[in-house]
Formats: sequence, C-alpha cells, structure tokens
Amino acid sequence: MKNFLQICIPLLFLALVGSAYGQSSNVCGETPANVGGSFTWTSTYSVPIRVQPMPGTTWFLGQSYVEIPANGSVTVNVPSDAAPGTYDLQTTFETRAGGNPCGNTPGMPHVGLSP
Repeated sequence: MKNFLQICIPLLFLALVGSAYGQSSNVCGETPANVGGSFTWTSTYSVPIRVQPMPGTTWFLGQSYVEIPANGSVTVNVPSDAAPGTYDLQTTFETRAGGNPCGNTPGMPHVGLSP
C-alpha cells in the first residue's frame, strides 16, 4: 500500500488546470467534462497508458480505447451527442507486463459528463 501511495499521491496533485482545450487531468482520478467539450489526460509515467471503458460497460467515445503517450498527454473530444453521466474506466500500462497505473480505488478512475 505504501508503494501505491508513493506513486499515486504525486499524480493526484496534478490538479485540474485550465488549458486551451478544456481541462487537464490525471487519468487516475475524476475527470469532469462537458458534452461537446474536451479535456486532456496527462501522464508522468515512462510508458504509455491505455484507457478504456470498465469491462461490461460502455462509454461516450467511438473508439475502443484512448492511449496516453509516455510522459505525455492526449486531448479527448467529447461528442455533442454523448449522454451525460459517470463513465467508469479501466487503465493499463502498455507493456508486456501490463499493470494498473491507478491502483484499485473503488469508483476511480472515471469521467463525469455534464450537459
């Protein structure tokens, strides 16, 4: 648990920051967004992270997953016809070993879409 906190606490401090595209957020927490808007996920990990809907659920994007590049960011455009609500996510490291960059916090990560 200590190692988990040492990794995740600094990431959680990547607080929501305004950007030209919307809000920038760490994928391991709550990502608020508006239908028809956009947001940016940022990662400080040295390997890419794959983000997809939690198994057994759907989400608001047409593609099956979004990849955040290593030590980078990706802007996600929310379709104007997306349904408002909370979308639970699954995150994995894009390596042979896999792994969960966000730990096992119930209800996290997720995107909360507002109208």
